[in-house]
Amino acid sequence: MPSSIAELKESEFKGLFAHDVSQEMLHEQIVISFMDGEKKRYFKVGEKAKADLLGNEHIFKLHDKTESVTVRALWMGGIAFYHAHKRPEQSNETIELGYMGTLVPVWLLKKASSFKEKIAQMEKQFQTQTFELITAGYVRTITINVHQVRCRVEGETARYALKYDLEQNLKEEAKKFKTAYVVIDDIGGQSQDLCKLQPDLGRAQTANDFASVTDQSFLTVLESFRKDKLMDVFSDVRTLETFIYEHVKERKFVYIDPITRKEKDLTAIIEPMLQTFSEYAMQKALQAFYFSYGQTVYYVHIGGVCHVLKFYMMSYLKEALGEDVATTYHIFPEESRKLNIYACEIIAKNEIAKTTKPAGAGE
Repeated sequence: MPSSIAELKESEFKGLFAHDVSQEMLHEQIVISFMDGEKKRYFKVGEKAKADLLGNEHIFKLHDKTESVTVRALWMGGIAFYHAHKRPEQSNETIELGYMGTLVPVWLLKKASSFKEKIAQMEKQFQTQTFELITAGYVRTITINVHQVRCRVEGETARYALKYDLEQNLKEEAKKFKTAYVVIDDIGGQSQDLCKLQPDLGRAQTANDFASVTDQSFLTVLESFRKDKLMDVFSDVRTLETFIYEHVKERKFVYIDPITRKEKDLTAIIEPMLQTFSEYAMQKALQAFYFSYGQTVYYVHIGGVCHVLKFYMMSYLKEALGEDVATTYHIFPEESRKLNIYACEIIAKNEIAKTTKPAGAGE
C-alpha cells in the first residue's frame, strides 16, 4: 500500500462512488473516516490517494511520525482492507490485536531529547481505535482493540532478520558477523538512516552509533528532477517513481504514451540522476562512523531504494573500493526492503511466545 493519504470533505465523499466496488478493485478504493477529537475526518488511503495533488504532500518534507495523521490513517486503512477482503459479508466487528509492532526512523530519534520519549510517543499512535470503512459495498465499523504495542528503531531492528529466519532459527550466513561490526544502511524514500552494530549483530551502544542523512531524500530528488526535466511526461512524483521501479532492472527507461503509444527513450536523462544519487548515498554510508585499525566491518544496504538502485550503488563501490572489497564487505540482501518487517515478525513471535508460555515452564 503506497504511503499516500488525501483528506476529503464530507460533501466530496458523498459523490465519490457511483457503484459498489468489486473485490478485485478493493485495494485501490480504500476510504475511511474516524473521529479526531470533536471532528469527523474522511481520508482516501493508499492507491486511492496516490494520484491526488495533495496525496503525497507529506513526502516532500520530513514529518514527525509520532504525531502524523498519515501513520494512523494508513494503519487503519491497511486493517480495513484486510478485514473487508477476508470478510466481505461483515458489517461491524471488533478486532483483537494482541501485539502491534511498529518502527520509528533514526532521524526522528536523533532530534528528540531522549530515544525513550519518542519511542513512547510512537506507541501512542496505535491505541484502541474505532473507525469506519466507507468504500461502497464494504461499509462497516471496525474497532481495533490493541493489547500490546512495541516500537523499535528502523534499521537497527533489521539485525534480527539478518541473524534469524522467520522460525527464529540462526541463519548460516550470519556466522560471518560473529566478530565483525556491521553498519546497516537503510535507505527509504524519505531518509537514509545508518546504524553501527556491535560484533555478532549486537545492538547499538550509544546515540553516536546512529546517523541519519536528511539533506537529500530519494523522493524529493525525484520530484525536483521531474519538475526540471520530465514535467511534460509525468504529472506526479509517484508515477515517475513507479516508472523507474518497473524499468530499473533492464536499465532501459522507455516511456510509452498511453494515448498515442509512441515510445520515448528517457534512459540518457534518468540514468545520470540515479548514478549521482547512488554515489552520494554510498559516500554518506562510508563516512558515517569511525572504525579502528584492524576491525572488520560489513555494510548491509537495505530499504526500498537500496533494493531498486543496487546496480548503481555497487558500481560506485567497485570504482571507489575495488571489486573484491565491494563484493565481499557490501551486502545487498535479496529482500532488503522487507528486512525491517521480517524482523518485526520475528520479535512479535518471540514476545507472544513469552506471554503464552504455560505456567511453570522453564526459560
